[in-house]
Amino acid sequence: MLDGAPVDQLLEYARFLSEPLVSSLLALHPNDLGSASFEPPGEWNDWWDWAGGEVHHTSEDSTSVSEDPWLLLLKYYDLCRLSNSCSNGAAELSPDYDAIPGSLRTVVRKASLLAATREPGSTIFSSARSSLLVGTLHQQRASTEYMLPGMSPKKAHEVIMMSSFIGELLQSSTSLSSINHIVDVGAGQAYLSRTLRDRLGSHVLALDFSEVQTQGAAKRDDAVKKTKKKAGPSGPGGSSNGPPAGVHHAQTGQTRDRGEVDEPRHGSLTYVTAKIDARTLCEATDDWIRRRDDGTEAVVDNRARAGSGVLDPTPVLFVALHACGSLTPDIFRAFTASLKTEGSAASWTSRAAVVVGCCYNMMRSEDFPLSRALRSNSGRTTSLNANHFQLAAQVPAQWTRTTETLRDARLALRKIVWRALINDLFITAEPEAASEGTKPGSDDRRSRRLGRLNDAAYADWETFAHRVRTKLGLREDSLMRADRKRERRIEVFHVLRCIIGPVIESLIMLDRAVWVHEELEASLCLAGTDLDVDLVNLFDQASGSGRNVAIVVRPHDSQP
Repeated sequence: MLDGAPVDQLLEYARFLSEPLVSSLLALHPNDLGSASFEPPGEWNDWWDWAGGEVHHTSEDSTSVSEDPWLLLLKYYDLCRLSNSCSNGAAELSPDYDAIPGSLRTVVRKASLLAATREPGSTIFSSARSSLLVGTLHQQRASTEYMLPGMSPKKAHEVIMMSSFIGELLQSSTSLSSINHIVDVGAGQAYLSRTLRDRLGSHVLALDFSEVQTQGAAKRDDAVKKTKKKAGPSGPGGSSNGPPAGVHHAQTGQTRDRGEVDEPRHGSLTYVTAKIDARTLCEATDDWIRRRDDGTEAVVDNRARAGSGVLDPTPVLFVALHACGSLTPDIFRAFTASLKTEGSAASWTSRAAVVVGCCYNMMRSEDFPLSRALRSNSGRTTSLNANHFQLAAQVPAQWTRTTETLRDARLALRKIVWRALINDLFITAEPEAASEGTKPGSDDRRSRRLGRLNDAAYADWETFAHRVRTKLGLREDSLMRADRKRERRIEVFHVLRCIIGPVIESLIMLDRAVWVHEELEASLCLAGTDLDVDLVNLFDQASGSGRNVAIVVRPHDSQP
């Protein structure tokens, strides 16, 4: 049974997001503000004028410097995150930050204090009495030994950190050390799958919905094996585990053997393409395990109970390196479903899970809120809209980390603001010459889309306006630049929303973790096993890994 702290935290998140100013910011989109007819809500009265002007302050050499309001707001956010000065009021005494309207300082201060810590190696939540100790994993760096072809530095960081964590987790208790079967859900190009096979000697099922991804992963693996074969076991790229066990590819359950030769503890890799949900995940795992049981693959799997001749269910670890949208809850639905399967019919059982989610904007509406704690205690239905889900992926804490990250943030903000400023085009403007017989009306306007423009298009307003006019067939005298006041207001509006984003993600992650704990409690009444749930920061967001938190399910006695 959970104590009250996680539930209280969930409710605190929900209350903050329901505050009038916060909810008004999340109810609108930058495009709404771009319209010339836009009227700000009443909650914005005390900061609307400030946002439209420039902020003047004195630099270190005593000269007067002007600064955009959004950047001052972002710097205040950094100060709130990185020091305790917000809690004692010292930050508000600074002449620079004192210029920020009080309502905005309050929102920024609350957002910085409420958002879950994202320090690599730290635990955000644990249902156990003591948090999961990640040890020194955050100090590790990607080794060139496991830099698989095609892997970016960001992906290498994630794969090495996650595989290292999984390796330590599997050695943390006797109930986990027997796991030799891992299901990688949403495997994509199977970088994690191959690393788990080669580094841990595990049998891995790489499951993905895309045949293109599955075929690509299999081809990459074949290419790596050929390279290793030419180099020899001690040559460049050789694995310390010896040559990997080979591979076969299965298309939506139809297995096609590629002549693999498995050896004990050398592992294997099976590719399967299937539409993934809780039911098909259970079916794919069951099919994979049973094929091994009936001898179609020569995998050593000693699970017979001593003297009984009956096979115990094979213990399985579920992993996912960025399970998109509702795939994360579906994985845990499959996890708990396996715990409820009784008797000799069960070929496998869930033993642990390490799942990193992503793409909240792809979630099904019924997958938030999930936890009974949030649904029953919030006093009213807690709901998130499309704006919430988009903003949950924002990482404003990284924007000012370096000169390069700030430059990228400026460009990203400029893209959003300038596209918002031309929103009226799609309501009022018409092409210079309409086709004969085409009535100038809403049907024509709705069908016109600007599409993606490359970074160079945003070098300056004239370049941007020229690209837009050319793409949409507009008159040369159209798209005069709007006054800077409106631009600055949209900038402040969007930066405020992004600062709130980590609180939204914290709510989604904690709701999922508490829900998993609730579901496990119900399932384990039948299974008689004790499992803990943790939210662990596996990756460093500075590496580009914005979604860096894993939901970890483990036996109660495990501790890496």
